[in-house]
Amino acid sequence: MAGGRSLWLALAALLPLAAPWGAAALAWRFEPWNAAEWWRMLSGGWVHADARHACLNSAALAALAWLGRDRAPLLLTLALAAPPAIAAMQWLWPAPQAFVGASGLVYCWWAALALTQPNWRGLWLAALLGRLAWQSLSPGSWSGGEPVLVSAHWSGAALGLLAACCWLQLWTRRGTRGATAHISS
Repeated sequence: MAGGRSLWLALAALLPLAAPWGAAALAWRFEPWNAAEWWRMLSGGWVHADARHACLNSAALAALAWLGRDRAPLLLTLALAAPPAIAAMQWLWPAPQAFVGASGLVYCWWAALALTQPNWRGLWLAALLGRLAWQSLSPGSWSGGEPVLVSAHWSGAALGLLAACCWLQLWTRRGTRGATAHISS
């Protein structure tokens, strides 16, 4: 079973390389103002501006998949649920923008792993918040001069933290289910 989960994690990490990028990605990107093409909520998180963008996102996902292989069910659930949720969350921001890329999912996995791995928690959460703050204060641009959509990164991180809290709650309940109290005298 664990080997099957690892395979699915690897496929999720490689999906950015299989999805369209460049000019072909424009037809698949998420555009908040284009409600008639709702399917873009599903595809926008997987298509990329160019091959370099796809490779960087895929490499980050692969590294996180390897680091979080013991959390495969959590990461796989997020791989399915987070991209459309990140797209939908863009409507909550003051100026919704079109976007492409799996970096929102990268931040989602990063946040989820940071919170569910006790040995990494402090360092990884500090690095995550530092990176998000730096991006917010010093926004950059990506391929073709497109801005990095920091709101997708923040949305992904928020979803990852929320999912991790749910995961920890379920894990705690499952761990205590069926336990009996022993009283020693």
